[in-house]
Amino acid sequence: MTVLALLLALPGSARPARQPTAAERAEAAMIKRFEPLAIEDALIDQQARITAAVAALPAHAVGAEMPVLAIGGQGYLALFDREARRAAKVLAARGGGPALVLSNTPEQVVSGLLASRRTMALAAAALGRRARPGDTLVVYLTSHGGPDGSIAMDAPYIEFAPMTAVDLARALDAAGFRRRIVIVSACYGASWIPALASPTTIVVAAAAADRTSFGCDDSRDLTLFGEALIGELGRPGVSLATGFAAAKARIAAEERAIRITPSLPEARVGAAMQDSWNGAPG
Repeated sequence: MTVLALLLALPGSARPARQPTAAERAEAAMIKRFEPLAIEDALIDQQARITAAVAALPAHAVGAEMPVLAIGGQGYLALFDREARRAAKVLAARGGGPALVLSNTPEQVVSGLLASRRTMALAAAALGRRARPGDTLVVYLTSHGGPDGSIAMDAPYIEFAPMTAVDLARALDAAGFRRRIVIVSACYGASWIPALASPTTIVVAAAAADRTSFGCDDSRDLTLFGEALIGELGRPGVSLATGFAAAKARIAAEERAIRITPSLPEARVGAAMQDSWNGAPG
C-alpha cells in the first residue's frame, strides 16, 4: 500500500465533498420545477397565447402610445423574469402604454408567453397591428449576453436559439414600428447598437461591446444595470437622459468599490428621438 493510500485510509483523512453554492442550489431547484411541465404543449400554444394577451390589452389611447415588450431570456435564473417584469411596470407607467412580458419560467410554460426569437417576433407583430402612427415601442431585453453579440433564450429542457440584434431589428421592421426605444440589459450589450441604430431609435446598453455587465445571479433582486436604470426611471419626472446618466454614475461607483472591470454602459440616440430622450415621461 502506498503512503498516499495509507493516508487516505486513516479516519478523517478524506477530503469533504464540496458543498454546492447558493447559485448552484437555486439552479438545481429551478430545473426540478421544470421537470413535470408539458413544455411541448406550451411551445405549440404560443401564437394563440400571444393573440389572446394582446386582445386583452386596454383599448388604444386617443393619442400616441408607448407599448412595452419586456423579455427575460434565460430561465435558469428567476432574476431575468423579475427584471423584465419590473422594467415592464416602470416603463409602462412612464409612457402610459400597455405591456407584454415574455420570459422562460415554469409559470410562463403553464399559462404565459415564453421568450424566443419567434415569440418576440409574434408579439411585436401583434402589437404592431394594434399600433397607430406616432406610437413608440419600448423593448427591454435582459439575459446573459455572449461576446459574439448573441443573447441567451433558454431554460431547463428548452433550448431556444439565441437572439441577435439583427433578429430584433427585422422583427421591429416587419411589425411597422419606426419609433423605438431598445434597452439591452446584458453583457456586451452595445454590440447591438449598429444593427438597431436609426434616426428614430434609441438604444441603451448595459455594457460596451467588449465588456461584461454584472449582478446576474439570484442572490440579487435585479442585475446591477437593471437595478440602477429601472430605479432611476421610476422616479417622477426623470427623463431617459437624466436617468441613464445617474444610473451610469451609480454603476461606475459600485464597480470601483468592488474593483471590477468597468462595464461602460452606452446609449445611442437617433436624431429624431432627442425629445423622447431629454423630455419628461408621459
